[in-house]
Amino acid sequence: MSRARRAAIQIEYEHVDISEDIEGMISTYSYTDVASGESDAVSITIEDREKKWLGGWAPKKGDRVSTNMLFYNWLREGHNWGTYCGSFQVDDVSMSGPPAVCTIGAVSIPRKEAFNEEERTKNWESVTIREIASEIAARAGIALYYEADDIPIKTLEQDKQTDCKFLYSVCEKYGLAMKVFGEKIIIFDEARYESAAPVLTLQYEDCIRYTYNSTMAGTYTGAKVRYSDPGSSKRHYVSVGSGSRIKEMNVEADGAEDARRKAVAALNNANKKAVTFSATVMPREELIASRCIEIRGLGTPDGVYYLDKVTSKIGQNGTSQQSIEAHLVGYRLNDAKVQLEVETEKKEDGGGSVYTVQKGDTLWSIAKEQLGSPLRYAEIYNLNKDVIEEAARGRGKKDSSNGHWLVVGTSLQIPEATETDGEQ
Repeated sequence: MSRARRAAIQIEYEHVDISEDIEGMISTYSYTDVASGESDAVSITIEDREKKWLGGWAPKKGDRVSTNMLFYNWLREGHNWGTYCGSFQVDDVSMSGPPAVCTIGAVSIPRKEAFNEEERTKNWESVTIREIASEIAARAGIALYYEADDIPIKTLEQDKQTDCKFLYSVCEKYGLAMKVFGEKIIIFDEARYESAAPVLTLQYEDCIRYTYNSTMAGTYTGAKVRYSDPGSSKRHYVSVGSGSRIKEMNVEADGAEDARRKAVAALNNANKKAVTFSATVMPREELIASRCIEIRGLGTPDGVYYLDKVTSKIGQNGTSQQSIEAHLVGYRLNDAKVQLEVETEKKEDGGGSVYTVQKGDTLWSIAKEQLGSPLRYAEIYNLNKDVIEEAARGRGKKDSSNGHWLVVGTSLQIPEATETDGEQ
């Protein structure tokens, strides 16, 4: 007699296996596996018919839960496999009814608050990204898995940021992927993973539904990066790549090579959305974020894709589906040609000149010094809004508060002076 295909969940709550205790109570389970940029997460919805979860069983924020997904007789009879989803911290609990329902949300962050809660200010000098990650991992009490080049950094400021948010931002700036999984910080070179052979081929008949998108909007063929040389204070341009779609950037950089790395990372991150593919399929054990798969038999969408996100869902009756989000590989500018040039001032009289923000500067003081009238501060902000806001976000700020918060080293275009400027 053939046995039915089914999926199940094994759950440990605070290191105690509660799978049998809550068997039949779980109505939905969802696990989101992300390649980089955010934490993996699980969501568990429980039908609380006996109202146990309203009382003594009520989960608390900060509790630890680890889960496994188990699949029986999946593609054929006897085909059994499982996936370890990781260790998670409960960060969201909601209850509703009647009938009584409890939903638990948890994310893959370490137990120690030093990693994800405490804001820290520190100047990092003469370090590599590996060394930064090692110190942060040690402080969080978790292991580090690092699979990338040793990228040197002369100086870097962590300004009132948690270690988690700061390390994510550093990896993003330099084109590295980062995730937290199984009490480990994992940092890797996404380009290497994109070049790996596909682990699975999905064909038209494998897709319950799918979406394909190809766009030029927000993608680039090159970049022109402006930065100030830390030694001479002269402003330079680094041109990366070529073509008609050029992204203009202002960055803080240790030199031309540092500016190049940041420019290439920004371009590659933007170009991930050039060609994307998403689909809902029957779960496969090979579908893990950061792996490559091949799409075949769909025509135009056919190709090799990198899995950015895989979401697995299991229902109460043992059914299961996976949703994937992926981008087509081959749009990286890893070997882009770099051209270095010194920036020249447009005018000596303040008309269209460029000013580099110094410590203690405000738009009010810059307007007064450069234009003779502090009341023109709003003109400087409006002319440089994108640059100012990008620099603020690069330091972990939500925004610059309309130019109130300036980043030292940012290059600002100064509007042309008028005949009345300076007549106070």
